[in-house]
Amino acid sequence: MARTLDELAALSGVSRATVSRVLNGGSASAATRRRVLDVLERTKYRPNAAARTLASGRSGVVGVVVHLSPHLLFQDPYFSQLVQGVIDTLAERAVGMMLWLGNRSRSETLGQILWVASLDGVIVTADHLEDPLVDGLLASDLPTVLIGHRRSDRSASYVDVDHVEAADSITSHLASLGRRRIGHVTGTRGTVAGEDRIAGYLRAMDRAGLSTDGMVIEGRFDRASGAEGAHVLLDRSVDAIFCANDSSAAGAMEAIQARGLGIPDDVAVAGFDDLEFAARLDPPLTTIRQGVHEQGKEAAHVLLQLLKEPEAGPRRLLLPTELVIRRSTVGEVRKSATRG
Repeated sequence: MARTLDELAALSGVSRATVSRVLNGGSASAATRRRVLDVLERTKYRPNAAARTLASGRSGVVGVVVHLSPHLLFQDPYFSQLVQGVIDTLAERAVGMMLWLGNRSRSETLGQILWVASLDGVIVTADHLEDPLVDGLLASDLPTVLIGHRRSDRSASYVDVDHVEAADSITSHLASLGRRRIGHVTGTRGTVAGEDRIAGYLRAMDRAGLSTDGMVIEGRFDRASGAEGAHVLLDRSVDAIFCANDSSAAGAMEAIQARGLGIPDDVAVAGFDDLEFAARLDPPLTTIRQGVHEQGKEAAHVLLQLLKEPEAGPRRLLLPTELVIRRSTVGEVRKSATRG
């Protein structure tokens, strides 16, 4: 068994520095990396965690903050996919994770995170525009990556999608079908995604010359508010409803069908997220695919890049979305990329 970097280097036929780069995720050719990893596997080498921490100044542990009630985390398909994406990337790099959920106030959670001096950095869901937890992390010296955005803060690193462009795309799709009374059931007001999706809807409606008077109903990103909002919009004679996420769209579809109306013949329905259940609804839901699992994976990659090259400055990554067209808006199944 190899016990030191020097022994690993001798067995791999490379320098000690090269072995160190491979172990810490640094640059190396594919062939060299494979040779070192083969030796690692064959010799069952395990680096001493304490020695590695002293040498690198890092613990190999990052924090992940999802301010959601613990019992909801794995019931909510959006957040469960997001956290799984983070876990997958960290596991590939043998990085440990400490998870904070919403069982304490945001200020208490912030204090706990900053008290844990051994954390290398933090990934946090930045779903609200005003959030003292996110603001406190960005103001600290702890490397922080947001899932969500703070575009006004030029020092913030984040991973997100262009919600405005995606909402514009799906609203424009509805208008292109000849729908003229297009309502919108919003997400939770004050959230990044909720406000951006409203902005995209309004932009598309304005460009199409369509009225939005009485067409925007406040929702909560859940099935119940989708049904409630749909009932209000149906009383206002809408012929299409864009819901801010798939869960609220499912609720809207239930409300439409409860009134004996057809989807999409009487009212077309569209959502956002393309979670697994969206394709199983009756009819299958037209929606925006935003790659939730991929966002979690990329957020972890961005944090690891920040730790490796802190002098490179903030990273801002907007991932592509896809308009997935199904039978809730048209009679045929097809899909196309959004402009963003």
